[in-house]
Amino acid sequence: GELETDGLQPHFRQVCSLSVTLEQSGYLSSAPMILARAYAFRHQNSEVSVIEEGEDQLGLVMTREAEPGEIILDQFFIDQRFQHRGYGRKAMELLLQNLRERQVKRIVLCYREADQAAAHLYRSLGFVETGERDEDEILMELIL
Repeated sequence: GELETDGLQPHFRQVCSLSVTLEQSGYLSSAPMILARAYAFRHQNSEVSVIEEGEDQLGLVMTREAEPGEIILDQFFIDQRFQHRGYGRKAMELLLQNLRERQVKRIVLCYREADQAAAHLYRSLGFVETGERDEDEILMELIL
């Protein structure tokens, strides 16, 4: 099937039940926390999209504007039932394509040092570490 992102409203209940593994919960927010975070950052044009394929809601992605032309990839996860199937890569590729079409010039994100799966995915998509860190969070950027 075709992977796509869609708005939240038709799927609100299902979206709130998306979850990650117990180990990942140490460095990824829950779906309700992501929605709360998006609301808190609404002045930065925060957006939450559902990652879905067919009838399945696979995960969530939240972005917000740092400044015009610069996007912060604030939150991103694939539900534990759908991990290790390539959906994370597909979803990120779709997001990057969408941001390029919107003339975004730079994307920044943080990952927790312990989350090497995320680090590997982001590096493979062209993100590079900036050398900045905040405790155990490492900053990466992608210039489009």
